[in-house]
Amino acid sequence: MFGRKDDSEDKIAPFRVLNLKGVSQFFYQKSNLVTGVSLTAIFVGYLLFVMMGKGAGFEVADSNIRSLGTSFGFDQLDVIAFLAIRSDEMITAYITFNQVWDVLFGLIYGLMYIVWVSVLFKPLSQKAGRLNLVPFLQVIFDWLENYQLALLSKQYLADGMISMSNAQLASVFSVIKWGCSGLTYILIFTGIVLMVMRVLLNKN
Repeated sequence: MFGRKDDSEDKIAPFRVLNLKGVSQFFYQKSNLVTGVSLTAIFVGYLLFVMMGKGAGFEVADSNIRSLGTSFGFDQLDVIAFLAIRSDEMITAYITFNQVWDVLFGLIYGLMYIVWVSVLFKPLSQKAGRLNLVPFLQVIFDWLENYQLALLSKQYLADGMISMSNAQLASVFSVIKWGCSGLTYILIFTGIVLMVMRVLLNKN
């Protein structure tokens, strides 16, 4: 009996690492205006000096789409059209962009949004619960999209073709990513409105 209980606890133990409530409370407690402004500065700097610079490695002057990741969904033909007008070197740069630079970008903007939501909802943290972790959903689907786009690009380099199912999956991840992004902005807007209302009520 005791052996079975120990085995059960061993199986559950790894999931205790994913203590979302604890992570949520950590950000509520540690997040402040200084941290938010600092992460925003890092976000802007990374966007201007890293993302734009690395993105230039696969940019085509007459192309309507600089990166598939900025599109709200796409299909197999869109992916082929995007890759067909780029050289092998440019596609290789695009693969590196998705596997390295955009992954780091996701981590930066994810932390920035989590901190800002945590700051805005800190007075309501008991009621808001884990809402401050919603921005990380965008990061997860962004990373999944990056993985699929890198996979499609490698496949195109290998045989000039791409998988329709992988293209559809990448598109689904892209749509969900932008949906999560919209939800994050709704949370931030709501948090700002609630903060202004609290300030006005305190003055009265």
